[in-house]
Amino acid sequence: MNDVERATSDLSHIPGVRGAMVVDTQAGVAVTAELATGVPGPAIAAFASALFRRSVQAIRSAGYGALAAVQLEAGGGDVVVAGNDVLLVVVLAEPDAQLGLIRVQAQKVAEELA
Repeated sequence: MNDVERATSDLSHIPGVRGAMVVDTQAGVAVTAELATGVPGPAIAAFASALFRRSVQAIRSAGYGALAAVQLEAGGGDVVVAGNDVLLVVVLAEPDAQLGLIRVQAQKVAEELA
């Protein structure tokens, strides 16, 4: 198991996490993923990539500097995306998951992969 696979596995075992993946930022495809059954990995990877890239553009235009992470809250749970122009760490969480822990761990992994 390489470092990227290990990081994805560690994130996916946090209580309340439905899956984790590392995504190519520009292509919007998963490099590696560990997802619960029924989670549409390719769609989530493409969505997370588009969300992050557009958020980077908006943050830069607003003069807020570099983007570290994006969190999207939805009825079915949360999507946390952290990364850079090369790789993204994407974590799918249940509504009752510990988002602070998930965000910190996702950002830590993203920094390690940079």
